Amino acid sequence: MPNVLRNRAAVAALVLVSVAVAGCTGETPGTPTPTPGTSPSSASSVAPEDPNVPKVANPLDASAFVGDVCKLLPDAAAADLGFTAPGEPKDESSNPGCSWGIRGKADSLLIILGSGNREKGMGGLAGLHKAKEAGQLRFLEPGPDVDGYPTVYYGIQDRRAGGNCDLAVGVADDLTVNTLAGGYDNEQDSCGTAQKLASAVIKTLKGA
Repeated sequence: MPNVLRNRAAVAALVLVSVAVAGCTGETPGTPTPTPGTSPSSASSVAPEDPNVPKVANPLDASAFVGDVCKLLPDAAAADLGFTAPGEPKDESSNPGCSWGIRGKADSLLIILGSGNREKGMGGLAGLHKAKEAGQLRFLEPGPDVDGYPTVYYGIQDRRAGGNCDLAVGVADDLTVNTLAGGYDNEQDSCGTAQKLASAVIKTLKGA
């Protein structure tokens, strides 16, 4: 995997690990572990309480994709975004993911399914807001709705001006799908691509 994509994956993993750790108790932070699934909301899930966190009116079930996040972006949809090589499965701590790259170019895509955060009670956009309040995220900003689903831009820092866009879309009150686009020339290209990636994922989830 190109160094740029590897570094971006590491940053994304660090952010999501921070969110998961925020849900652990005791003096020693818990270690996130892979989760078996992303079943619809349960008693252990945390629904948004902050009025600034939008509710998800039509939640989507992503449980069929926990074992293969790459299937969230069909080959034809990846090609429309300029990526023809197969996605590479990744384990971003307890949150499964998939990355795409272009040989000889810095452009990269990364999808992370926040199933581990959900299981730890720190899922959804509400979990990201809690991480921001706890100081584990320095940057969190509302993004545009994508196909009717709320989003936020997030990260350890705001990297959009450098052509790297980290977008989280709330597909349920306690579950996000994070779509990251990096290696682009500017904010418009990277965030435009991240939004298109999110739209493709939502279409896949609606058709599942």
